[in-house]
Amino acid sequence: MIEVTCGKNRYSAEEVIEQYHDMLYRLAMIRINHSEDAKDVVQDTFMKLLIYIKKGHVFQDEEHLKAWLLTVAVNRGKSMMSLAWNRKTEGLENVKEMSVPEVPEQYAYEYVLKLPEKYRIVINLFYYEQLSTDQIAAIIKQKPATVRSYLHRGREKLKKMMEEDGYVG
Repeated sequence: MIEVTCGKNRYSAEEVIEQYHDMLYRLAMIRINHSEDAKDVVQDTFMKLLIYIKKGHVFQDEEHLKAWLLTVAVNRGKSMMSLAWNRKTEGLENVKEMSVPEVPEQYAYEYVLKLPEKYRIVINLFYYEQLSTDQIAAIIKQKPATVRSYLHRGREKLKKMMEEDGYVG
């Protein structure tokens, strides 16, 4: 059995996959908007985790593990989006297949999916994954002030879209 060490705690690889699968899938769908490609990102992320721990690496704690998984998934999604095939395809036909998390009404997930990618990612990580702006900055390799700016602009765009659709909140 493969074990993941997080500080003083040890978890089986299966436990880690079960705990973080949905989070990584949502993040991949936010980035890619295509179910099969999102599944590939999640699978690749867990494969990299297995390789990483087989090399003897350990995580400081559960937050370190979560941040590492999110960083790998963001980077893998970025790589996948840069492939020529993905630049030439639409990819939005499978968005309805995505498991939609429970979210506060003011940030309806269907509107988040309409935002530009940089806003979708930070809003997903901030509101749905409950990460701080500093944590998000480390994951997406931006300054915390940039993350806060993306959050502000993303919220403004969400508000405008929802108001245009007659949403009164």
